[in-house]
Amino acid sequence: MAISKLILCASNHHLTAGVWFGTRLQHYETFANSEAGYQAFDAFIKQNPNMNAYLIADAVEEEYRLESLPHTKGKARSELLERKLNQFNRNNLFRTAHFIHQDKDKRRDDHFLFVALTNADFLQGWMSVIQVNQVPLVGLYLLPMISQYTVQQMKLMAPNILLCERLSSGLRQTYLSNGRLRMSRLAPIVDVKPNQMAYFYLVEIEKTRLYLLSQRFINDHTELQLVMPSLDNQSEVIGKSISQEQGMECRIVDSLAYAKHINIAPNLVLKHPELLHMQLLANGNIPANLAPDQLTKAYQVTKLRQGIYAAAAAITLLGLGVAGYSFLQANWEVQETAQLAQETQMQLKRYDEVASNFPTTPIPSADLKTAVDAAERVKQYNITPVAIMGVLSNALEQSPEIAIQRLRWVQTNQIDAQDSERTQDVAMLGGTAANATSGQAADLRQVAFVNAELVNFGGDYRGALNSVNRFVAQISRNPSVEQVVILQEPVNVSSFASLKGSTLDENTSERTPAAFKLKIVMKQTVAQGA
Repeated sequence: MAISKLILCASNHHLTAGVWFGTRLQHYETFANSEAGYQAFDAFIKQNPNMNAYLIADAVEEEYRLESLPHTKGKARSELLERKLNQFNRNNLFRTAHFIHQDKDKRRDDHFLFVALTNADFLQGWMSVIQVNQVPLVGLYLLPMISQYTVQQMKLMAPNILLCERLSSGLRQTYLSNGRLRMSRLAPIVDVKPNQMAYFYLVEIEKTRLYLLSQRFINDHTELQLVMPSLDNQSEVIGKSISQEQGMECRIVDSLAYAKHINIAPNLVLKHPELLHMQLLANGNIPANLAPDQLTKAYQVTKLRQGIYAAAAAITLLGLGVAGYSFLQANWEVQETAQLAQETQMQLKRYDEVASNFPTTPIPSADLKTAVDAAERVKQYNITPVAIMGVLSNALEQSPEIAIQRLRWVQTNQIDAQDSERTQDVAMLGGTAANATSGQAADLRQVAFVNAELVNFGGDYRGALNSVNRFVAQISRNPSVEQVVILQEPVNVSSFASLKGSTLDENTSERTPAAFKLKIVMKQTVAQGA
């Protein structure tokens, strides 16, 4: 799609449509500006689908306005140009601001040519066909804006040039100042006989000169160079006649030689001179676009789709490259693994040769291996209560009013283990390996039974319960603790408990110690080497 182009040139009377592949014209057709021509153009579009379209307008009703604006950039420049376009051409759909040049003084003002198509009725039929077929329209361009590339490529260096081109639509006169477009007008050639053509040129050129004077593009002393692209000998006759009558310098240029230079057949330009401008557009000489965004939306979507396709293709190529590199790397690793395996076999062979000369040992090697394996299995159960003591230590730092009276630590695979050694009251007792004979070391849990009491208890049982609950919560927040169970509260809160004692007893001030008992279950641990 990016290589093939559909270039159209529309005038008041007909449309020329050509298909270019790159910069070479493949074929073209012309269609009359009528209902039959619209139908034929619709069939032409369907035969050449999915091509970016470029539309050239060769119109009679055009407007050119030269303005000087303060130098701006970015968003400010866009807003300024949009405001000027609305001021000059609010009711015109096709309009644009063509940058001319920038002053070199301190202000560095920007000069723009505001161009508009004041009557686009002759485009409606062609635009309807384009929109119905969802042709991606790149833009709409005025034919004289392309003509300025002809002057630049022919290296015509005169400061004031009046380019007179004879087209299928009529006589196109384009005024250029220092190679830049200033204005253009189209004069249809209607009922003009061949012997009257020189007079027709003379009259129209005089009208254009007077218009340039009125708009102050030139003055009475400005020397205009008349440039006439020649398609036949008649142009030379007309040029000499104008030079004699107007006293203007007239330069005849060979359009057919220029057409061959820009890669289009001269015989086609003889039949349809607008093909010369269409070829310039195909060569990449694209001027400012007059079409609004709503008409070029299909092209923008197509361009976005092409960008996605290109990105997908790039990602695919990158993936193939990475896959190829991974395959080569895997192949190298396989070869390296095979080489290392071969070296390993050689080392084992050498070891066997050396080991065959070792003296005999009193213990068979199989028994040694059994002893090592047994030692490794014993290491799996070599777990100390350091972790659970660390948990208690951290909790006690936050609750200094609690004192530990007894700690029993066991390692078991039963989470509901009970405290059965009630007669022993020592600092720490460790479980034996018999507790874990029914399971693997990775399935064992550490369980601790803690007997504690509140120091300096003064009879505040509610405070005692709060202290115990805070102590339990502090232990539970440790990530290595799975469960904390209060086996005995510091006070019996059961409704079935009986009350004893007398308020007259002289020993009432001696309070019963606020003792409680906890069961702490640690999460499963995986022993090192398991």
